[in-house]
Parts: sequence; C-alpha cells; structure tokens
Amino acid sequence: MRISIGLSIAVFVSTLYWPQLLNYSGILYCVLSVFIFICWPRWRTLVILPLTAAYFSLFTQVTLLGVSVDSTNVLNILQNKPSLTSVNKQHASFFTNALNGKDNIITVQVKSLINSKNNGYFIANIISINNQHCIYCPLIEMRWFKPILLVQAGQVHQFKASIKPLQGKANPNGFDRQKWRYSNHIAYIANIRTHLQTIDPSISLRAYLYQKVLHASDKLEQQGAIIALSFADKSLLSDDEKQLIKQLGIAHLFAISGLHIGLLFVFSFFIFNLLLKRILPISLLGWFSWRLIYLLSFCVCLSYGYISGFSLPTQRALLMLFISVLMFSVKRKISLFDLLILCLWIILLVDPLAILSSSLWLSFTAISIILLFVWSQQKPQKTQKVEADMPAWWEIYSQKCISFIKWLLLLQLILTIFMLPIQLLNFSAVSLFSFIINLIAIPLFSWFIIPITLLGTLLVMLVEPIGVFLLMISDYLLIQFMYYFSELSEAYLLLSDLTIKLMLSVFIFSLLVALFIYLQSFFLVKRRMLLLSILVFSFIGFIVVRIGEIGWEKQNTWQVEVFDVGQGLAVLIQSEGKYLLYDTGPSYPPNYATAEFEILPYLQAKGIRDLDYLIVSHSDNDHAGGANIIQQSLKVKKAYAGEALKMHSFYLDYQQCITGQQFILGKLSVVILSPSVVSKNNNNNSCVLKISDGKNSLLLTGDISHTIEQALIYNALQNNNSEILKADILIAPHHGSKSSSSEAFIRQVNPSWVVFPAGYRNRWNFPALQVVQRYQQQGAKQLTTGNTGFIRFNVQNQHIEVKTYREDLAAYWYHRHPAL
Repeated sequence: MRISIGLSIAVFVSTLYWPQLLNYSGILYCVLSVFIFICWPRWRTLVILPLTAAYFSLFTQVTLLGVSVDSTNVLNILQNKPSLTSVNKQHASFFTNALNGKDNIITVQVKSLINSKNNGYFIANIISINNQHCIYCPLIEMRWFKPILLVQAGQVHQFKASIKPLQGKANPNGFDRQKWRYSNHIAYIANIRTHLQTIDPSISLRAYLYQKVLHASDKLEQQGAIIALSFADKSLLSDDEKQLIKQLGIAHLFAISGLHIGLLFVFSFFIFNLLLKRILPISLLGWFSWRLIYLLSFCVCLSYGYISGFSLPTQRALLMLFISVLMFSVKRKISLFDLLILCLWIILLVDPLAILSSSLWLSFTAISIILLFVWSQQKPQKTQKVEADMPAWWEIYSQKCISFIKWLLLLQLILTIFMLPIQLLNFSAVSLFSFIINLIAIPLFSWFIIPITLLGTLLVMLVEPIGVFLLMISDYLLIQFMYYFSELSEAYLLLSDLTIKLMLSVFIFSLLVALFIYLQSFFLVKRRMLLLSILVFSFIGFIVVRIGEIGWEKQNTWQVEVFDVGQGLAVLIQSEGKYLLYDTGPSYPPNYATAEFEILPYLQAKGIRDLDYLIVSHSDNDHAGGANIIQQSLKVKKAYAGEALKMHSFYLDYQQCITGQQFILGKLSVVILSPSVVSKNNNNNSCVLKISDGKNSLLLTGDISHTIEQALIYNALQNNNSEILKADILIAPHHGSKSSSSEAFIRQVNPSWVVFPAGYRNRWNFPALQVVQRYQQQGAKQLTTGNTGFIRFNVQNQHIEVKTYREDLAAYWYHRHPAL
C-alpha cells in the first residue's frame, strides 16, 4: 500500500511538468496499461500510475471547463475539444457561445466577501449563462469597472458581461497568477457591462458576520490584519502593510491554514475536556468520552473553516485534521510519517489541482521537518531510583523551562535552514532576521493574537461590547509588534538567479558533506579522503564552469526581451552587461502597475540594479504607466522620451528624443529615427529606435501611424540610406492597429520576425486581421505577447534564436487554457 501511495503521489508531482493534459489517445493508453498490469501479477502495483494520470486529466478538464445540462458528449472532453472545435452544437461545451466575444447574460452567486475597497473585483459561482444551467462549473473572476451597488457573499445576481478564458500574463520570475487561479478552480474572467437584476438579495451567515466585525473594527488601526486573521480576506491590508508582512517573513501567519486550524483544535479540545469532565463524567460516557471531545473540537474547526470561506489551505488543513482524528478515534496504529503521506495522498485525490499551490508544499515541508525533529529528539525517560537524590521542585521546573526554550530555538533554527531553499525558489528573497522575528512572532500570534482575534470575532455577534474589547486588545498587540519589528524589514534581500543557484549549490554541497561524515564509518581512511576530495573539486568545478558560461553569454550574445504586460509595451535590450528598457507597460487605479509585478521581478532576478537607458516612447499610459515604479526601484543613468515635457512629473530629467541622436549600448549602436518635431498627436510623437550590431537589427516603433511611417520612408530615401529601416526584428507599430503597418512600411523594413505587444482578447481586437495578413504576405513570422507570453530573442553571429514563455521557457499545461 505504501508503494502504491508513493507512486500515485509521484504521478501527481510529475503533472507540474506535463506539457499538456492527456487527450483521448492518452486516456486509451492509460486504460490499456491498466489491463496489462492487472494481467501481470508482478506488476499489479503499477496499476496506480495510469489510473492516477487519467484521473488527474479528467478531473482537471471537468473542473476548468465545467459541465452543463447539455454537455453529455464525454468524447469531446477527452479529446480536449470542449467548446471551440466541436461540430455537434447540441453537445458542445457549456461555454461554446459565451466565448465568442459578445456580451452574455450570466447569473452568478457571489462567493467573495465584499467591502468598499474590493467591490469592483470578486469571485463567484456560475449558475447559468444565457439561460443554460450548469451542473458543475468552475469559479469565475468578475470584474466591474464602475460598480453601481455593493454586492455581498451569498447573493444571486444577473449581469450582462463578456466572458473569456483565463489567460494570465506570462513572464519569468513574476508571480504565476494563472497557475494560482487554476489551483483555486478559477478558469474564466467576466467583464461586467451592466447589472440586470438581483435574483436573491439574502446574504450568507458568513457575510453577515463579516459586516458585523467590519463595523466593530472600523476605527482600529490594524483592521486589515484582524480581518485577514479572521476571514482570510487581505483586501483591507494596505500595500505598505502587505510589503511589511512580506519583508518580515511572517506571511504564513496571515494565511489561514494548518497553524490556525491546529491551534483552534487544541484550545477547543482543552475547553471541552474541562467542561465534559465536570458535566458528564467519564464513567457515564465510557469509551465515547474522548471521541466526543474530538468530534466537538473538529466541529469548532469546521465552523471556523466556514467563516474563512473554506479557502484551499483551510480545506487541506481540515482534511488532514479529520484523517488524524479518525485514526486516533479508531485507535489505529500508524506512524507519523505514514499519516503524513496518507494525508497528502487523500488531499491530492480530493483536489488534484492542489498540486499547483505553493502553499501545499510550504506547509507539508514545514510539517515534515517538525515531525522529523520531534522524532529525533525522543529519548527514553529516566526513572529516579533514589528519592533522596530528587532535586527541588523549582529546580525541576526551571530545568524543564530551559530545555523547552532550547528545544524551541533548535526547532526554529532547523526550520529556517531547511525552509530556505523553498523560500528562495518561490520568492527569490530572504530576510536576514527571519529566525529572530519568527522566534517571537510564532508564539505571540499562536498563544495570544490569533486566539483573542477569533474569540473576539465570535463574541461580536453574541456579546458585542466584549467582542470589540477583545479586538482592541488584538489591535494593540499587532500595533506594538509591527512598530518594534518594522526596522528589521530593511534586512529583506532580493536575490538574483545566479546568487540563488550558488546558495542552493552550497546548501546541497553541505548536505552531501554532512551525509559523508555520517557515513564515514563505512569507508576506509584513504577512501574517505578520496570521496571528500571528489566532492570538493566537483563543487568548485561546477561553480567555475557556471560563472564562465554566464560571462561567455554576456560577451557573445545580445538579447531582445519583450514582456507580456497585457495591452501595453515593455522591451528590454541587453548587450555586454549594458541595459536599455524601452517603455514600462500600463498602470491601473488605484495602485497597480504591471512594471512592479511583471518587469521588476525579472530585472531583480537577473541582478539588474542599474539601467543605462530608460526610453519612454510617448506619454500614453500603456507605455509610460510604470515609469514611476521603474525609476524609484532602479538607478537610471540616462532617460529619453518622445514627449519629455509630459514626463517631468515622474521625478526624472528626461531628454527629448530627436531624429539623429545616437549612442552606444555595449556592442550595439542605437539611432533615434523619430520624432523630428513634437506634435499634438501623442502616438506620432513616439520615439522610434533602430538598434543594430552591424549584422542584425531591431526596430522599435511605439505607436506611430501611417503618417510617420511614410515620413520615415521618405527620409530614408532622401538620405540615400534605404537600409536604415531594414530590421530582422520589428515591434509592430501601435500593437498591430489598422492605422499602422502600411504595406510600404512593411516592405521597407522587411522583418523576419514581427511582435505584436497586445493583450489576450483585448477590446480593440489587436492585431487587426488586415495587418496580420500584410505581414503574412511579406513572409514575416508573427508573435503576439498575449498568446505566447514573454518573448526572448537571442542574437549571435547573424543567428536569431527565439524562445517564448508558453512554448519554450515554461511549456506546461497550466500556462494554456484547456479550451484553447
């Protein structure tokens, strides 16, 4: 059984690297493999492998695509043809007609807790689309640009909205939002046009309690933290508070998961144990006494899970608690390791998409380390033979306290060390004081802040004055903690990929040396020295070779990297350790800039702290929206803009782009081709750049129209320099708008590659069909950032290597919607 469970978990883990889900043929092969393994007794254990693979694919398809009353054609689901390719309209997928770009009538039940701050964004359960009811549907992300009413959790509303498959921005090193959404069963996005009617105005009990606590804590400084600890809703935390929590390394304390559920179970068990001993003696209940306490304590945790919205980490914690309670209740002997593996397996069976959640791995790794540590510290108890030798009671308690403190220090140190690799891989950062901070924060939150907050939340509904008083105590403790530890947030270090790889190499090397020392008694002395020498020289050789490869790449290759920033533009050019950023992507109210979440994480991972050149083509938001974030986070040596006078508000002295300006970037020459004069047309003021190494070249055009394209062609012919516009790589003018990319301009540039920096299914329908056809006629290969994600061109010795995020850098199934 252990082997089967282990193999099944291994298959679930392997799905993180699948390029696509199993289709019809894959399912058939799995079924065939099951029959083969069943017929061969020695290999029957391997039956679990194809079964798990087929189960994961089917579960994911159904969960992310949904099943309606009319969706009875299972064959289409197996063939990955749920909606867009099915010719049988009667048995087409639930979203067939909804994904045609037109507005739909959608009926949903609100799931998210709503306040005035997050009213324009919420998660909902789909009830019907265009009067077609859903048996099982994925969650949908609702976006409302200008909400006209405050919806609440539990209410049923009908909207007119456009629906599209979820296709998140895809860039290296940034937060993988699409993967996170899939782990939460969110597969579609709806942009609300109009609210049609409220079908059911009644709100859920959870929403009612949320509003009560929201009102009771309205004047508290740490209201956002209190709501986050009670209801798993972080929308009221300010950006500064979120940043502080992240930098202090205590984000795990604000995510309702195993810690909170476990603490609540312990407190509930203690209270019910005291009450039942007085009310119902053990002699009356007999064997049922402990089981009743287990049951009541679990029901309390289940109630807390409901209040927190049964988030996925909460569901996993409750499931693990239920299995543990069940095992202890039936007095089934099971080792802690077996219990942990069994819990992980059942969690993945109940929700295979949990494998995509980083919180699953963080929590299970932490629990495994704690269990191994506790097991290693177990010692046989020594009995005192002579009573006269017994120390005084105060000496016994002081020794126990000292031992307990040492035990906590050692446990926290081991957790810090062994969780470091996972933290580096997930967050690319480390806090130098995380050990000290968590040493104080974990007991403070576990024993005081969390219990007081939960009790206060409960009493707000029963005895409001007492509940408010408890919330005020929790608020005071949070204020003091944040105040005294805020200075330590400066020790939060963002690390480059190279630094992380070196640190992980050192960590692995240290483990190998420790393993060698542990096993040295099995080897002769000469063999010990030989093995140790091999380890040391292998490690040094690996580091030297890796650094040499990076240095060679920087000297011989220059790169053009186009970010996926939605409907906007951001391009990074690098040569010989010099960097130029062309445009910074859009920003949206109140505080969201794509530069902060898509561009900066990548630059920081590459170790880029300085920009040699920042060029903002023109002042439109989709090109200049992130300029403020970039210049605050990085040192910019020189800045140019197509509309320099409009950029002064961004606290940087921009020089005006003028035709004829030139400068050097590493081994590349950069020439500004436009504008010659600044006009009233923002798009035509775009700073046009030609970047070349003498053999290969890149043309950056901003948002210029046909008028400027013709002017560029005319200037080139007038100066007898028709080659000035020739480029191997062209960033299409104005995102592929029909007002740009004239036939004459395309012929003059004659690009091998053209990139359309356009958002997925954007409302302007960029790139325009006629523009796409023009480039096809010219023989140019076309890429659109909304489809491919991040695009990298490696240019070396007249050879251009192209890699995209979704097809090459991270070609995993969860980076493409199953319906596409």
